[in-house]
Amino acid sequence: MPNSTQRPPPNARHLAVILDGEAPPAGAGASADAIFRARVAAHGERVRRLKAEGASRFVENRDLAAFTAQGGALPDLVLVGDNPGRREWENSVYLCVAGRAGAMAHRFFDVIYGEGSFRSKVMVLNKSSFHTPRTADLAQFLRDTPENRGLAEAIRTDQRENARLLADIVALLGVPVVTIGMESGGTVFQTFRQTLESRYRELAKPGAVFRGRTLADPFRKVPHFSLSKIFCRNADAAWNAGLDSFLGRHEGAIPGLRTSNGNISSKILLSVGGERVLSDYLATVIIGTGKS
Repeated sequence: MPNSTQRPPPNARHLAVILDGEAPPAGAGASADAIFRARVAAHGERVRRLKAEGASRFVENRDLAAFTAQGGALPDLVLVGDNPGRREWENSVYLCVAGRAGAMAHRFFDVIYGEGSFRSKVMVLNKSSFHTPRTADLAQFLRDTPENRGLAEAIRTDQRENARLLADIVALLGVPVVTIGMESGGTVFQTFRQTLESRYRELAKPGAVFRGRTLADPFRKVPHFSLSKIFCRNADAAWNAGLDSFLGRHEGAIPGLRTSNGNISSKILLSVGGERVLSDYLATVIIGTGKS
């Protein structure tokens, strides 16, 4: 089931802030879709330019090309990871199917949207476009030492631009943004968090709609797809309540859906659940609409 097309339209303030004095895309007027495509195209050009200037660890997500063509796809939601790992760097694709988390995400969303449709329905961005083998390794490149001061500022600037793009997408398309990993606190993504908050305020806190339901908050933090954490309990009471509500609706009809420790069996869910059940999990647990 695709997302509702009845999304909140961007108002004049949104467009003025996003365009910041620039002319709308040529030949397309000031439509939200056209500005969205132009912003995504500019994002790709910016990352390619960083690579061309010698910062080879910056990774462009080639899948974003699906959203830049006039008349092309528009996302139902945006997934936001931390920064590109080895598979993403090698393939120039975020949440790459060759990786463990990417493979799980593809399986999940392909059941909902249809085989091979994940990349045209779900937009994937990162807080940082800079590759490190482990996210924790990013900290060493952010140190303002004489040898990497220029690179550290480039990484911070990239985080600012990624955050601005995400807030602008909410304003332009009214779709939810789901951050994978539940990262909070710390300094590695401090620039990203601060910029996202300030840009969202500057845009007068635009809303989002998912499948016809207006969301209390367009931004949602969820666990990683890797190791099936997105189907497990954690320290977040609200997350656990959503998980229990989902299990209450479906475990009677799907034997083995609840594991012995109260989590959801990803194997059973993905192999038996089907589009209706996984769509319910997406909407009520991951997006947090509160209703099936």
